Amino acid sequence: MADFGEKVKWKRARAPKVRSGCRTCKIRHLKCDERKPTCFRCEKDKRTCDGYLAPSESKPKTKSLALHRKQYDLISRRLATASKLLVPAALSPETFGSTIELDLCHHFRTCTVSELASSLNAMSFWHAYALPLSQTSKPVKAAIGALGGAHKAFKLQTQTDSLTQSLAQSYEIASIQQYNNAIRVMQEYMNSPDKDFQVILTCCLIFICTESLYGRYTNVSRHLEAAFSLLNACDRWDLAKFMENIGPSLCGLASDLFFYVGDNHSSKLVSEITEWADKQDPIDLEEPGEPFTSAQAAAAALTRVETLCDVELYADCPDCSNDGVQCGDGGVVCKRRDKGLVSEAFYHHWSARYHAFKKTFDPSKASESELFRFKVLELEETTWQATFKLNHIDEDLETADCIEILKKAGEIIKMTQSDKGQIFTFQANLVPPISYVIISCQDTSVQWEAVRLLRCLGRREGVWDSRKMADIYTNMINAKTNKLLTWEDIPADVPQLTELLGSLKM
Repeated sequence: MADFGEKVKWKRARAPKVRSGCRTCKIRHLKCDERKPTCFRCEKDKRTCDGYLAPSESKPKTKSLALHRKQYDLISRRLATASKLLVPAALSPETFGSTIELDLCHHFRTCTVSELASSLNAMSFWHAYALPLSQTSKPVKAAIGALGGAHKAFKLQTQTDSLTQSLAQSYEIASIQQYNNAIRVMQEYMNSPDKDFQVILTCCLIFICTESLYGRYTNVSRHLEAAFSLLNACDRWDLAKFMENIGPSLCGLASDLFFYVGDNHSSKLVSEITEWADKQDPIDLEEPGEPFTSAQAAAAALTRVETLCDVELYADCPDCSNDGVQCGDGGVVCKRRDKGLVSEAFYHHWSARYHAFKKTFDPSKASESELFRFKVLELEETTWQATFKLNHIDEDLETADCIEILKKAGEIIKMTQSDKGQIFTFQANLVPPISYVIISCQDTSVQWEAVRLLRCLGRREGVWDSRKMADIYTNMINAKTNKLLTWEDIPADVPQLTELLGSLKM
C-alpha cells in the first residue's frame, strides 16, 4: 500500500538544451520548436515571435585559429626534431660536419635519391657512385648537401600555409650556402694533382640537378658544357663502366635542354656533344642486333637517337652542309652516315631490337619501376614514330598521333599518381612529349587535354615544370583564341614563348 504521507519531489523533465531557438522563447526560458519564420509556441501563446539570432561569425575564426595553432605546434615539433637529428648509422658528424649538413644529407639519402633513381636512365648511378663517393669525397659531400636542401625546399613549397613556406625558404637559403661552398670546394679540387674524373663528373650531374630545381637553365647548360668537355679530354676507356651509368644521363639531360631552349642553345655545348658523338664506336646498322636485356638498356640506347637528332638539328655536317641536305638524304655519303650517326637510321635499328625485347617482356612479372620504364619507352616510341613521319621538323604532327601520345601519357600519369606532392626527376620523360603535342597540333580540344594532363602530372623533370608549363600553354591557347597572336607567331622553345606572352596585353 502506498505511503501518501511522503512528499514527492518533482523534477524537471530532462531534455537537451536548445540554443538556437527564437529570441522570445529564450527570454521566456521555454523550449522552442524552431519553426520559421515564426515558431509554433509563440503563435499558440499569441505572442510576437522576435525571430532568430544570426549565426555567430566568431566560431569559424576560433576554429581557424585553433587549426593554425595546431599547425604551428606540429612544425615547431618538427623543427625541434630536426635540431636533434638522429644521425643514421651510415652518416656521422665526423663525415658530414654541422647539424644542418646532416639534415640535408639525410634528406638526400632518404628522399631525394628515391626520386632521382626513378628516372629512365641512371637507375643505379646514385646508389653505386654518388652515395659511396659522398663518404670519401669532400666535393661530392658538399654537392649532395646542396641538392638535398634544394629538394627539401621544393617539396615544402607545394604546401600553402605561411609557416611551411617560411620553412621552405630557410632550407632554400641553407641549400644556396651549401651550393656556394660546393663550388668553392670543387674549384680547389680541380687544382689538385690527385683529382678523380668520377668525382668531377658526379658533381657536375649533382649541380645540374640543383640548378634544375631552381629553374636556372643557363647554368644547367654551363655544367653540361663542362661535363662533355671533360669527357672529350679524358681517355673514355678509363671510365668505361662509370660511363655506362652516367653517359646516357648526360645525353638525355642535354636533349631535354635543347628542346626547352630551342634556337637559344649554347653553341659550345653543341660543339662538345658533336665531338663526343663522333668519338663513339660505330654501329653496323645492317645487323639486326640482339634484343635488349631490360627496359633500362633500351632507354640508354634510345638516348643515342636523341643525341644524334640534336647533332643533326644544331650542328653542320662537314660533308653534307655544302649540299644543303640532311645527312644521308639523296644518296649522300658522309662520315656520319658511315658511322651510323644518323638519327632516323639508328632509330629503326633501335626499334627492331626493342620490338624483339617486347616479345619477351611480361608486364605481370615486372617490378613497378621496370613497368614504368616500359610504359615510358612505349610513349617515346610513339612520339618518335610520329616525328619521323614529318618531312620537316617545323611541320605539325598528325592529330591522330597527338591523341595517341596523350593517351599513353595519361596511362603513365594514372600509374604514377601518389599523395607525396610534387615529384622531381632530373630526366624529362613526360612533360616534353605532352608539350610537343601542344606546340605541334592546332586542334584546340587536343591542346586543352594536354594542358589538363600537365596539371595532373605534378612533376618537375629537369628544367621542365609541369604546372608552370600548363600555365604558359594556357596563356598561349587563350592568346591564340583571342587573336592576339597567330599559330605562325608561336615559337617552339619555352624562353621565347614566355617572353612573347609576357609582352601581350592578356
